[in-house]
Amino acid sequence: ILPYAGVDITVFELLKEHLLDQYDGMPPPHSILCAGMLSSSLAQFSAYPLALVRTRLQAQGIGGKPLKYNGMVDVLWKTYKKEGFRGLYKGSMTNLAKLAPAAGISWFVFEETKVLLGLSMR
Repeated sequence: ILPYAGVDITVFELLKEHLLDQYDGMPPPHSILCAGMLSSSLAQFSAYPLALVRTRLQAQGIGGKPLKYNGMVDVLWKTYKKEGFRGLYKGSMTNLAKLAPAAGISWFVFEETKVLLGLSMR
């Protein structure tokens, strides 16, 4: 979660600052929504290989099958060797199709709530 959240928050705040400057402190709602979608998509892209590692480590040995991996580096190495770079992102598009709109809406609601509470968007 740390790489994902770090990238998501950092990119969103950078995009938001740009939008605040461009629209004199009041960016249109759709721009905040898009900034949230973009920041979460970039975060997803940067952190997805770690999520894949976690999933493969958790799923190994189910049903009495032998363990395939000895740890995180082993998962990354074997996945890369067998499936190439694209293998590290297997399933990411499906996840992104679900994540991007939900994250954009969450960021939008967060920013609108701040405004309703009388807090600055900055």
